[in-house]
Amino acid sequence: MTRALILAGAPEFIARINVLPGTQVVALPQDTIESGRFDLMRSLDPQALPDLIFFGEDLALEQVLEIARAADERYPSIDLVYIGELPAADVIEAMRAGIRDIVPLVAPDTHLVEVLRRAEQHRTVDLPPPPGAVPGKPGATPEMSRVVTVISPKGGVGKTSISTNLAIGLAEDHPMDVVLVDLDLQFGDVASVLDINPASTMEDALGPDAAADTLVLKTLLSVHPAGFHVLCGADSPAANEHVNGAQIKRLLEQLASQFSWVVVDTAAGLDEPTLAALEVTDDAILVSTMDVSCVRGVRKEVELLNQLGLLPASRSLALNLADRQSGLKVKDVEAVIGLPVESVIPRAPEVQLASNHGQPLMLKGRKKGGPFVKAVSGLVDRLVRDVPPDNKHKRQEVA
Repeated sequence: MTRALILAGAPEFIARINVLPGTQVVALPQDTIESGRFDLMRSLDPQALPDLIFFGEDLALEQVLEIARAADERYPSIDLVYIGELPAADVIEAMRAGIRDIVPLVAPDTHLVEVLRRAEQHRTVDLPPPPGAVPGKPGATPEMSRVVTVISPKGGVGKTSISTNLAIGLAEDHPMDVVLVDLDLQFGDVASVLDINPASTMEDALGPDAAADTLVLKTLLSVHPAGFHVLCGADSPAANEHVNGAQIKRLLEQLASQFSWVVVDTAAGLDEPTLAALEVTDDAILVSTMDVSCVRGVRKEVELLNQLGLLPASRSLALNLADRQSGLKVKDVEAVIGLPVESVIPRAPEVQLASNHGQPLMLKGRKKGGPFVKAVSGLVDRLVRDVPPDNKHKRQEVA
């Protein structure tokens, strides 16, 4: 049961929260909160604290910040959520006061359910461990975030198409808990593929303000209508010319502290940002096409990453743009690279067309997206189940 306290919420919003399964709602009207006699900290029962507190947008922001600071200091396990819209400058101030999320009044039910789920999860994490529990064992630590990095030695193999559709697929099960990072610092085109005009980019995210405050970093992310966050690449190829691996590693660790899934789209080859990303990667997806030069490049990449100790145990080999006219077979690719091909993605003109229109195929749904969506959905399902690829897999074939 998730306990929610709503302060000065609109009747429609209160009703929506009240009908969500597994919720217990207490709502206080605006006149009660604005009364000079109101003292939230005194009225809360330490033995029956709410899991989260919603602040209605009709409350004066000064009062919201005052209550939030007091609640966050005394009861940090309570999630504080603002209902409505705030200017960017006020967003930063609200998050510094302890506000963990800002929810539009017209947010879909899936978003509200995810907000409630996270609040209940935080409460469970903050409970004392059961007798005999061992620190670091399941049941004693919070759910871990996973960083998924898509790599290939060559450009033009479809890394961005796979990354963007992967993020959409993960967001179906984890709305607003997925962030996609464009780590092609010079020529990243995630924003174009998703038809996003970002107010902030990677250049801002690597600045001193965001590096010093994760909450500031979160305000720099773009939100896609499919229910996930995006950190887009900078407009200028020279904007991040002097970025180093330590900055990238810190950035991804910051994002991993805020989201359950961090999907990283990389540049071709193994530049310093990609190597830094692999240091904190939990799942690597290697992308190859069915041409000899790319297959040999992937083999060299795998060998080098194994020597450096940077290839995680959970790795998948995706064979993209596959067709029967290449002269190669799947078993030939597996023999050269030394890894099983987990996903065969056929060449399909609709993939490029969807990217040109800023509408990745996964947005059509898993049943309407065709073979490409089916293949990416298989990768999503494997990641969500946290099942490593089986060496005794049934060999995939080119359609």
